Amino acid sequence: MTTKDRTSDPRFVRSLDALVEAVTDLVDRHPIGKISITRIVEAAGVTRPTFYQHFADVPSAAQRAALVRLATAFPFPEPAESRGSASAAEQRQRVERRARPVLEHLLAHRLFYRRVLDEGAGAAFFEELIAFVAARLLADMPGRAAMRQGAEKEDVATVIAGGMTWLVIRWLRSETGTESPKAMARRVASVATTVVATDDP
Repeated sequence: MTTKDRTSDPRFVRSLDALVEAVTDLVDRHPIGKISITRIVEAAGVTRPTFYQHFADVPSAAQRAALVRLATAFPFPEPAESRGSASAAEQRQRVERRARPVLEHLLAHRLFYRRVLDEGAGAAFFEELIAFVAARLLADMPGRAAMRQGAEKEDVATVIAGGMTWLVIRWLRSETGTESPKAMARRVASVATTVVATDDP
């Protein structure tokens, strides 16, 4: 059965949803290293072979749970009305408005996301996380330096999203003096818009 066939199979989708829900609940309450596959499948009401149809191990299941939780909380934004003509200040406000609820969500579930980042994250997870940031926070933000064609434009968005992602990860990992989501949203918006507003040489 191909991946496409599986994703259109209601049983496959139901078992994946059940596993993601179980893993999310377990990572909310326990370090990833303390969670066994047996515990996950019991909580999800599925079999061990079903787990392996979806995931290679517990960390990969935790990564998927984190990405699903983020995507569920933050769907793609509506396109901006003034696409392509927004000033730097308007772009900064737009990114700040989009970033603040994301940061509030991350702070509310800080322990969950820190566990995934510290115990269960691989390179593929960070690639997906950066793509998430680019799609949700940087949509409709052209900027003069970013208005190039093809892969180069994508590279600019990836670099900005990557920097924003690591800034937020450092914020989540901070033990003391954590800035408020409002202040952090202002920071990431300022960084993003400073980069894209730079004129081409």
